Amino acid sequence: MEWQIPLYLVAGVMLLQAATSTCGLYNLLGWNSCEIVKRNDKKMVAVFVVVALAIALVGGYASAVLSKNSFIESLEQVKEPYSLILQYSGQGQRNASVEQFGKLEDAWVVFHQKYSGYRPLSVRFDGNFSNDLNDISLAISGSKEDIISGNLTRGHDKLQKAWPALQKIYSG
Repeated sequence: MEWQIPLYLVAGVMLLQAATSTCGLYNLLGWNSCEIVKRNDKKMVAVFVVVALAIALVGGYASAVLSKNSFIESLEQVKEPYSLILQYSGQGQRNASVEQFGKLEDAWVVFHQKYSGYRPLSVRFDGNFSNDLNDISLAISGSKEDIISGNLTRGHDKLQKAWPALQKIYSG
């Protein structure tokens, strides 16, 4: 994913060179390997460039929107059991807390595996994203023994430490 922007730029340069029938490298070096019949219809070249750029912009925007929606959906899969376990542990409901904790762990493993290496555009430039993931992981793993053993108050308090990081990721 870190190559995405540079590859877009290279593709844009190549597209521009194809549309104008020129080669920037050859022009810099003063070479002219062959005289190909150049496009005489300048309107056709302009239309081609405009259509190609429009497709690239719409595709890039759609990709960013779909990636963000997928990211939010994945985060919701974590927030739902997280909120329920906080509710149940705050009310002293051990069985429901343990059940939701299992769901939280499963959802967190899926989310963490998916986004520990891949960064959608919505969080790509968030320098604290890795730290937030780590804080949430520590809160979940640190509360596990307490939740399972029935010390719900302590488990609840440890699990609440993930809330600021979750909120930061969600609002980012």
